[in-house]
Amino acid sequence: MSEFEHFVQFCETDAFLAQSVSKFISAGLMKGDATIILATQAHRESIEEHLIADGLAVTVARARGRYISLDAATTLPQIMAGDSIDPVRFNKVIGNIIKQAAKGSRNVRVFGELVALLWADGNRAAAIQLEELWNDLARRHSFSLFCAYPMAGFDGDAYGKEFAEICRQHARVIPGESYTTLNDADERLLAITLLQQKSNSLNAAIAERKRVEAALQESEARFRFMAESMPQKIFTARPNGDVDYFNPQWIEFTGLSFEEIRDWGWTQFVHPDDVEENVRRWQQSIASGEPFYFEHRFRAANGVYRWHISRAIPMRDAQGAITMWIGSNTDIDEQKRQEERKDEFISMASHELKTPVTSLKGFAHILHNRLKKRDDDESLRFLASINKQLTRLTKLINDLLDITRVQQGNLLYEEEHFDLDALAQETVENLQAGTPTHQLLFEGGTAALVYGDTDRIGQVLTNLIINAVKYSPAADRVMIRLSQDADNVMVSVQDFGIGIDGAYQKRIFERFYQVPDPTERTYPGLGMGLYISSEIIKHHHGHIRVESQKGAGSTFSFSLPVATE
Repeated sequence: MSEFEHFVQFCETDAFLAQSVSKFISAGLMKGDATIILATQAHRESIEEHLIADGLAVTVARARGRYISLDAATTLPQIMAGDSIDPVRFNKVIGNIIKQAAKGSRNVRVFGELVALLWADGNRAAAIQLEELWNDLARRHSFSLFCAYPMAGFDGDAYGKEFAEICRQHARVIPGESYTTLNDADERLLAITLLQQKSNSLNAAIAERKRVEAALQESEARFRFMAESMPQKIFTARPNGDVDYFNPQWIEFTGLSFEEIRDWGWTQFVHPDDVEENVRRWQQSIASGEPFYFEHRFRAANGVYRWHISRAIPMRDAQGAITMWIGSNTDIDEQKRQEERKDEFISMASHELKTPVTSLKGFAHILHNRLKKRDDDESLRFLASINKQLTRLTKLINDLLDITRVQQGNLLYEEEHFDLDALAQETVENLQAGTPTHQLLFEGGTAALVYGDTDRIGQVLTNLIINAVKYSPAADRVMIRLSQDADNVMVSVQDFGIGIDGAYQKRIFERFYQVPDPTERTYPGLGMGLYISSEIIKHHHGHIRVESQKGAGSTFSFSLPVATE
């Protein structure tokens, strides 16, 4: 290293830094130069250990003013004014140190780590300013300055301009040890070639990244334009469920700012009766990755709650990991009001119909007794048809009443412990007597007690078996199976009929839902039985589901918790 120059060393490890600086200081001490170290405490100690190991009398050099070691972290505030270097303070503090060391016309060597501290703190402008002030100071005082930066501080393409400026401020630039420790010229040429290849690859990667970032920005801008111009309420959320975007329609509807409702702040405008279930279902979707669907009430800016359907689906990367959730919220308040009015009408009509039907059944019973005494077989056959239709009408009225009660939360349950096997056996036997077209085959058993309403569970099983017979006209059997695990009993009803297309299975338990398949139009029904069955099973803390394939039959199953004594 020549005298009176300002050079920089980029280091990859602290150990190499201490070794390089100790060689620089050692050479100066051995020539009779004065040396100054402005470094962190850890580096000062490491450098001094190297000097002592090389046999240098550090204590003697310090006593004679030829070895000055100062803490960079303590010195730096003395030359700062806010976030910038104060030139007056710098010249006074650093200039006096160099002037003191140069007494007796001694050459001065300085190792400075002040710039590295500024760079590590993110104050890149001050670091470059300090490099310029060192150069200015060298015009008034003769000294050799050794600067050092950790190479890791320049990772990333964002530092390219500042890196070049730092190099420009120095008379000589020394690369990191992975290059300087190579002694053979061919090895150095190979290292340069590999660095060129990496540089080209990195430039290509940077260009591709910028292209992807530009495309992503364009995509995000397009999404925001669509989300903010459509009347629908839209939101997005992070993979953990924190909502990070609401479109302006949300702000207008709630009267709240984005900052007030972001993350989980949206729970404040959900109806108090809906919050707990809303949060539970959202967390369940977040944990499972399954789409979110929920009907709930949101408070508008005027304080009135309105019904909404909320849906959200996850977006996944190429590896299947969820990157974000996109959701929409549709106002269905008017639809809900219409449903309530429809329920009120159904309830009123069902009650009004029940009385005359009961009277008709009573008169039919009286007429049956009179015709039987007269041995009028033909009239009795006609009367039997009337009774059959009255029975169907009675079931229809009872189903309508049950739906109304379910909606209002008033469906009555008389719960007790009962033997599920006995209930299933009795139900199958009773239905078999009136089902000449199919064999109802019973398999398995549980020997378990269930706590619930016997009649309601029987109603569910009856509905499933009747449906199985109804939708398998070309088959001759229906399988009813019972099984048990540690906590639950399971009942399944399998038919070998027309089956249900997978596209319709998710909605099969909805109220009044009828499969819109043209092949099923010949099977009458109002879509009430499965809905009522589903609600009964839910009330008993059980689960109901369907497995089906078009043309290969269906299996409807429900589970119930085993009763605890």
